[in-house]
Amino acid sequence: MLSMPADCGCEISLVGIDPGSVHLGTAVLRVDLATLQIAGTTAHTFNGNTLSTALWTSQLFGERAGRIASLEDALVSLFRNVEPYMVACEAPFINLRRPQAYGVLTEVICGVRRAVMRYDAWKPLYLIDPASVKTAVGAKGNADKGAVKNALLRLPELHYDGNIPLRLLDEHGIDAIAVGYSHWKAWKEASCLTG
Repeated sequence: MLSMPADCGCEISLVGIDPGSVHLGTAVLRVDLATLQIAGTTAHTFNGNTLSTALWTSQLFGERAGRIASLEDALVSLFRNVEPYMVACEAPFINLRRPQAYGVLTEVICGVRRAVMRYDAWKPLYLIDPASVKTAVGAKGNADKGAVKNALLRLPELHYDGNIPLRLLDEHGIDAIAVGYSHWKAWKEASCLTG
């Protein structure tokens, strides 16, 4: 467990990821180590279609593999920029209306895991099931995107300071914040119980 002096002014970054093979949402939560509170939150959505146009992987292995490879590269750049202490991602789930999407999400998770390993081979990737993410922000486990966004908008401890207003973020950015928040909340509870 990470233990810091009470007067430390240090911050760590926690990255939350909403996986998708076209749109991949990311959120960066900056956490004050002295208080374990969120000092600031930002979000960004990567578009795999615009990132992968010139990649050789697209030409050799198809568009989806090219998009996932480009999203992986974008994540590595993000990690090098914000130097996350923790990375959390929503786990893949089976949607009975679109069961084929599970396989694609699994491929994306593999790309996310490779990005984490390229950044730091010893850093774990935390996977959080969708129901736990929704519950953590105060929505029901089976809530739709709108309910999750409304629940997130009611969380003052996010201290959102991104360029795009929180209420105008796309669903991928919102979901990434929810993933990061869910992991922060679980980590804080574990730290307080064991610290």
